[in-house]
Amino acid sequence: MPDRTVLILEPESSGVDLIPAALALGFGVHIGDRRAVQELPTAAREAVAAGTAAHHQVDTRSAGAVADMAAALARRTEIAAVVPGFEYAIPTASAVAQRLGLPGIAPRSAELLRDKRRMKQALAVQGVRVASGVPVAVERADDSLLKDVARKVGFPAVVKPVNGSGSLRVRRVEDFGELCDQVELSRNDPLDDLGLSIGGRLLVESYVTGPEVSVEGYVAEGTVRVVAVTEKQLGPEPHFVEIGHIVDAGLGPETRAEVERVTRAAVQALGLHVGVFHLEARLTASGPVVIEVGARLGGDRIPELVAASYGFDLPRAMIRALAGLPVAPPDVGGRPRVAGVRFFSVPRPAVLGDPDRLVRRISAVTGCRGASVDRTAGAALRPATDFRDRFGHAVLVADDRRTLDAALTEVDTHVEQSVRSVAACAS
Repeated sequence: MPDRTVLILEPESSGVDLIPAALALGFGVHIGDRRAVQELPTAAREAVAAGTAAHHQVDTRSAGAVADMAAALARRTEIAAVVPGFEYAIPTASAVAQRLGLPGIAPRSAELLRDKRRMKQALAVQGVRVASGVPVAVERADDSLLKDVARKVGFPAVVKPVNGSGSLRVRRVEDFGELCDQVELSRNDPLDDLGLSIGGRLLVESYVTGPEVSVEGYVAEGTVRVVAVTEKQLGPEPHFVEIGHIVDAGLGPETRAEVERVTRAAVQALGLHVGVFHLEARLTASGPVVIEVGARLGGDRIPELVAASYGFDLPRAMIRALAGLPVAPPDVGGRPRVAGVRFFSVPRPAVLGDPDRLVRRISAVTGCRGASVDRTAGAALRPATDFRDRFGHAVLVADDRRTLDAALTEVDTHVEQSVRSVAACAS
């Protein structure tokens, strides 16, 4: 391995792209993960098998355990950066970087990012607009407390775990009964996501209307740079499952400028002074309202869309920034292309037909950069309530939005034709 290495903690989702990015920059790669090698995402597992990455099984929920492992590793090779490969690894990465004297956000900022309630309090103090909300400890949430929450927030409201990701257990509720149902669900059926318990504490907040976007960017040498604004396409409510993303969102100049202004204010308010960020917001009639901020790469293949549209490599920018290296800003010259991803879902219970045929048909769509289906023939499909119910995706690139929209419509048609409703199957 090279003399200098990057320690990537818990690569998952877009975090697996950090592995080839680090290698391309000439670094060695060490992976710290609570999972055994065979449980890692395919790309990480293959890198370990090929010898281009080393794996250390360690409790990534324990900053002390990872710091001890990193200190031992640092005696054998120079660690250039400690990089969170997923949302849940941000606090540990921050603490370990601080112990090693490497660039990283402060542990206090990392903890704010992992608690949506505290995050929004910090943003509001600095004048960044957020939805008003009330925290609820599930085990102490009796009828009287929930009635008080309902009076403060009103309906419709949105209920979400304070420490979740991927739209897990995020739901719009219309009345007091539905609010109680969501609290009971969290109490009686807690979730474990990558070793983290989700849902013990909830945030009940006012429902905000308007198109949803995310902002992808980085901070290096004290400068906050917005690279792209992503249009987020959501499935039907009451759930908020992301069924697609488009880069760039194509906002008007004034709206784009306001989104960038709010983004810079939010990033600075949370102390994100180095690394990448992924901010989500809703565009209301009175301006952007920030939903949440992450000191990580956007998921759902968003970095791939940014690269296809702007030619800018967010994973490399993240590693360079956290290694204390300069990051060249994106080239704003020329007309960027438009890139999109569609995630496959069904509006009602259905059965999947031939997945291989579906991939072949979608791959033939003009501008398709890749397609996959992760279910087998005959698999039962259900309407998506979170990302786990999606059963495949396709990435497409076009010269303009009209062409991309036509290609996405063609993909949707192929998906619809590849499934049979449960009622049709029964008849």
